[in-house]
Amino acid sequence: MARRSLKVTGFTRFMLVMIIVAPLAYIGASYYNGEDGIQNIKNLLNIGDKTESVTAPVSSETAETKAVNQSPSAKGLEEEVKRLQDELEFKSKRVDELYLENEQLKRRLESAEKALEESKK
Repeated sequence: MARRSLKVTGFTRFMLVMIIVAPLAYIGASYYNGEDGIQNIKNLLNIGDKTESVTAPVSSETAETKAVNQSPSAKGLEEEVKRLQDELEFKSKRVDELYLENEQLKRRLESAEKALEESKK
């Protein structure tokens, strides 16, 4: 019978798993979740070029805001202020509508609870 000449301790097995298997599992899970696992590791360890990282696409509204911020002309600022005021007005009206709807729903709930208690009696 051949005898093993190399004996491996439990700690050595643990270290091999941590060095080899765990990163492979992380990369596999990252790809499964739709991310770039290798780039995540590079970013974590600050290795490689920073420009390689994937960025989210910029919305057109953000691009307009950046364009206005880069060229601060009076006309551009007035347009930006007007747009922001219109947006604020729209959102304020929407908040008021939702507040009224919430109050109506509370009243309906209270009346339904009263009706339920009366029917129980």
